[in-house]
Formats: sequence, structure tokens, C-alpha cells
Amino acid sequence: MKKSLFFISALAMLMASCGGATSNDTKDEATLSDSTEVRTVECVASGDVVFIDLDYIMAQSKLFAAEGKALEAKMQDFQTRAAAAQEGWAKKEQSLASEYNKLQADAEKLQQDYAKGLITSLNAQQKQEELQKKGESIQTRMTALQTTVQTEGQALQKEEQALGEEQMVLMNRFQELTRKALDQINADKRYKMILNAVSVVDADPSLNISDIVLKSVDELYEAGALE
Repeated sequence: MKKSLFFISALAMLMASCGGATSNDTKDEATLSDSTEVRTVECVASGDVVFIDLDYIMAQSKLFAAEGKALEAKMQDFQTRAAAAQEGWAKKEQSLASEYNKLQADAEKLQQDYAKGLITSLNAQQKQEELQKKGESIQTRMTALQTTVQTEGQALQKEEQALGEEQMVLMNRFQELTRKALDQINADKRYKMILNAVSVVDADPSLNISDIVLKSVDELYEAGALE
């Protein structure tokens, strides 16, 4: 289940100390060079830039244990049934096509035998009627198969759409819990920037606050924060 695409490429939360200088020296420095660049250096230098692994938090969360795993099982079951249905339709279609091809070959042989005088007109007529009945049977079964494919295919499509909606709701619920958790954790603005791990090339593992966020996410979920 893809979980890293649903939200946040980076969460930036700037403290007041990053938004403006508090000394004349800092003001002078900001005047002599690009102010944005100086402020960025100040924030990074403070050591208050951290990151979180959303995939890890999602996989380990009580939300996923309670709702995500059940949905994942439903999706796997659906995929198995959909694949089996498609395989069954294909086999039936191939079988009917094989019957039709044999019927065509028998009809051609009958015509050739009659042209060569190898079969009487009466026998030729009887065999032709038999072939015609077989052809009608094949056509009837082919029409029935097409109806089945259309009906069952539409039902599978609706089920797939419903599962997709369930997945989206689950991701939105996780997003909301994570947002609330980050708001709580950084209520005092201790972190100047919180990044998503997917956008981090290299970092000190001590800057990873995923377990802190996970604990808060679980507490909020158990407390009914989504209800």
C-alpha cells in the first residue's frame, strides 16, 4: 500500500527567532548579505531541524493495526478474485473460439466431400443441419459469456472503487492524526523545521523523531481524536 504519496513533502515551522534578528550585529549581517540565506543558516545551525518517517509511523500505528491491515486483506482478496474471474473468462472464450474454428473446418470439409461426390446429398444436408445447430449453440454461449463478463466486470469495478475510497479515507485519517500529533509536539515551537524522510538525503539518526510522533498518533487515535 502506497503511503508516502498522500501528504507532506516537507513541513516547515519557523520560530520567531528565525523570522527576525534580535541584535544589531544580526541586523547588520542580514543587511550585508541575503537575509533569507542568513536566517536559513541560523535555523540549521541551531540543531532544531528534525525529520519523520511517515511510512514507518503508518505501518507501526494502532490506526493501521486496527483498520489498515483489515483493508489490506480485503484488497488482496479482491485482487485474487478479480484475477481468477478474468482468467475464467479468457478460458471460456478460448474454448468457444476453438469450437468455432473446428466447426468452420468441418463445414469446409463437408463442402469439399460433397463437391467430390464422396457423400450423398441427403447425408450432406443432415451434416449441414448438425453443423448449423452447433454454430447456433456456440453463438448462444458466446452471447451469454459476454453478458456475464459485462455484469461481473461492472460489479468488480464498483468493488474496486469502493476499496479505493476506503484506502483514501484511511490515508486522510492518518494524515489528520499526524497533523494533530505534530501540532501538539511542536506547540512550543521547539523545532524550527520538520521534514519528511523522503526528502532527506542524509541526516543524523538522532534527528529522527518518528517514535515520538508515533506515540502521539497512537494516543490521539485511542482517545478518539477522529470521532
